Amino acid sequence: MTKRAVIHVENTENLVEFAEFLASSGWTILSANKTEEILRKQKIPVTKENALSENNMFMSDTSSLIRKVMLTKYHEEDEEYIPRPDSEENNIYIICMNVLPIINTSIVSKQFDNQLCPKNFFVTTLLRNAFRNYENLLILTDPADYKEAMIQLRTDNILRDFRIYLAAKALNLVSAYDAGLSASILQSQKFNEQFMNYFMLPFKRELQLHSGINSQQSAYLYKTPTEVGTVGNFLKAQGKDLPYTLVNDISFAWGQINSLFALLKNQPTVKSMNSDGYEFTTQFTPFTGTVFSLVVKFGSILGAAHASNVLESFKKTFTYDSVSTKDTVFACSAVINGEAAEEIIKGDFAAIVAPSFTPEAKQILSQNKKTKLVPSSKITNIDLEGHYINGGLLVQTKDTTLFHQWKIRTKNRPSQIQTDEMVFGMLLAMSARSYNAILLKQDSICGIAQGCTSPKRALEGVWYEALKCAERAVGLPGDDFHVNNEIDRSNLGEVLVCDAAIPFTEATTMLINSGVKAILQTGGTPSDDEFINYCNEHGVVMVFTGLTHLSL
Repeated sequence: MTKRAVIHVENTENLVEFAEFLASSGWTILSANKTEEILRKQKIPVTKENALSENNMFMSDTSSLIRKVMLTKYHEEDEEYIPRPDSEENNIYIICMNVLPIINTSIVSKQFDNQLCPKNFFVTTLLRNAFRNYENLLILTDPADYKEAMIQLRTDNILRDFRIYLAAKALNLVSAYDAGLSASILQSQKFNEQFMNYFMLPFKRELQLHSGINSQQSAYLYKTPTEVGTVGNFLKAQGKDLPYTLVNDISFAWGQINSLFALLKNQPTVKSMNSDGYEFTTQFTPFTGTVFSLVVKFGSILGAAHASNVLESFKKTFTYDSVSTKDTVFACSAVINGEAAEEIIKGDFAAIVAPSFTPEAKQILSQNKKTKLVPSSKITNIDLEGHYINGGLLVQTKDTTLFHQWKIRTKNRPSQIQTDEMVFGMLLAMSARSYNAILLKQDSICGIAQGCTSPKRALEGVWYEALKCAERAVGLPGDDFHVNNEIDRSNLGEVLVCDAAIPFTEATTMLINSGVKAILQTGGTPSDDEFINYCNEHGVVMVFTGLTHLSL
């Protein structure tokens, strides 16, 4: 009796080798559509199976194939649990099928309402029914399993545990496909069901990493099949030497660059109110043509700046010195050119992320074999973020609302330069771990404290970091615990931004005495009035947003 195999795949990896093995071993291959075309081009004998055709208008064909699959008996002594007509042969022993799960939130619209069930939906239907007869079938959905299948078929010794393993992987694929289809419908603009009853998205295991955060931990990178995101362009090229922390930092850094560009490329406005109750609109200067740069390590922002070109933007990041750049990720919103590469190579970066690199820049930066060059032009469209907890998953929408209002609590308004620097700082504060405080000077970070236990600690930390930054600026190491008393403390920073309400403390007076002339914060502490009076006395403008930007 001829043995038959059903082959219908979207992932064609290792397909030809496996099909050639079956054909040379006397198997009859049933296929259709693109898979059939590929096999015929390779001169592999194939029989067209109408039930596998995407143009199959008769579900009876599919039902007939399902019936044959469920009637297959590997062991002749097995009892039939479905009556079989004498005209049907139970000789389909291999089901080699797969689909690519997708998320397409534009699927639901007036013209597509009648196409909610994709043409390849029958694949998952067949796989689900094949699972019912897993003891008699070899259900292959992952090309990585073809080699082992050929070994066991060649020796005519197919292990029961191998069948169970493959059947479970088939269900895993089916669930991923169903999850992608349901998410496409529920999260579309028509229904906008961001928080589904069961949080399921088809994340696919893509790349084994060198290690987790620590060397004793193992890790894999998963990604959604149709979302390129930060990692889509470099996964296969980078090999297996990527640690968990580097992948996380690359993704985080590029996400922040995209957020800065997306929110500042246009001219945002915010409703504002003076201290005397007068209402007006604050306008921010659009940053069209501006180059943003960012330095990240362990998910923390170490430096950021913006300028009119890549070289100047890079130079203005306070982590420019080679000591602080070791094993960090540098991200830039513009193409890295040769001129900028000559300076960037002086740092010991773990990775550099940008839309692209000129040939000259690639040649220069390739001198450091450790540094990964990551071209990234897309960002994920998933508007959710999650955090694993013991026994569950916390999920929330991303924080993309910059301001609801501005309440100027001091007598004077911020200048346009201060206003633009405030919005730049708040965008950075939205991403830095809470509690955080960011000190800016001439469109770059000159001090940042993040992940603090309280806003008060964040203020103390940012003052200390600003002092160390000033030391580095004059050629001192800037990495000792002790502060050099010879450093000029009168102009450490100009704009202070915090992600939460900050109290009036000794640290705030030190910052103001060190050059701070504008403060942007949430507001709402018992010491607000005292703080406002002190700012008025010292010519400092302060704005309350009433909106926190806390993050883990």
